[in-house]
Amino acid sequence: MADSSREGSNSLSNISSWNFDIDRFLNPLIPAPRWNLIPQPIAHFLGYRSTAPRPLGNILAAFWSLVGAFCGVALVASVSKRVPSFEDRNAPAIIGSFGAAAVIEFCAVESPFAQPRNAFFSQMIACLVGVGISKLFALNSNAENYTELGGALACGITTALMVLTRTVHPPAGATALLAVTNAQTVGLGWFLFPIMILGITLMLSAALLVNNIQRRYPLYWWTSQPLSRRHDADVESDNDKPAQVGSQYEESLTDVPRRVVVERGDIWVPNGVFVSAEERRVLDRISARL
Repeated sequence: MADSSREGSNSLSNISSWNFDIDRFLNPLIPAPRWNLIPQPIAHFLGYRSTAPRPLGNILAAFWSLVGAFCGVALVASVSKRVPSFEDRNAPAIIGSFGAAAVIEFCAVESPFAQPRNAFFSQMIACLVGVGISKLFALNSNAENYTELGGALACGITTALMVLTRTVHPPAGATALLAVTNAQTVGLGWFLFPIMILGITLMLSAALLVNNIQRRYPLYWWTSQPLSRRHDADVESDNDKPAQVGSQYEESLTDVPRRVVVERGDIWVPNGVFVSAEERRVLDRISARL
């Protein structure tokens, strides 16, 4: 009995340690941003800071959230209403999920959910899954009686893919749901892609303008981890390390104290912690000496 109990415990432990880190494969392919090549005024509105921004009280944060959400939603709706191809397909003035996106991108600007990678790729996943499932259901004449199940399936699959790709963005769940259950959105079919791409671009443009007046957005464009090409030997040594279940995303949503981790050839800075260019150079030198 003891042996079987121990084996069961080991099996559960192995299952709980399963971890797929897509950034292990993608980050070496993504070039590090060269902010020094961009004029400072432009870099400022792309989220770069040479010094940490001053903290704001909740009154100013609420004010800029109001201004940003209004501008973002109004911009998306106004432009979308005036696109002839959208009108020809009876597209809605704005997809409902952009309301939730506005709350996240103008209120919770330091959340990983609000960063550009999450805001864009999550919605592309939602479009692919939602429209795909809608098309599959359309093959069966009786399937329209079960659209609530199709919507639930689309939302579930989208959520799982966002977790695996580190692109969690709650409004994308609404997009996937609408793509299956809302008649007007279902009628768009694959044309939902250009509608969402335009809306995401306009919403992010408004966020870059409004959020960088007194705050900072985004904290990062792709990841909070450093982006640089490593030597093959370093990559191989990293692949030999056991996968860690704990991640920057998980830690940012818990009460675990924030910490900077410096390893040989790798530096990890948690979300919301500002590191200046000078501090980064110091950390790089420490990392190279390990």
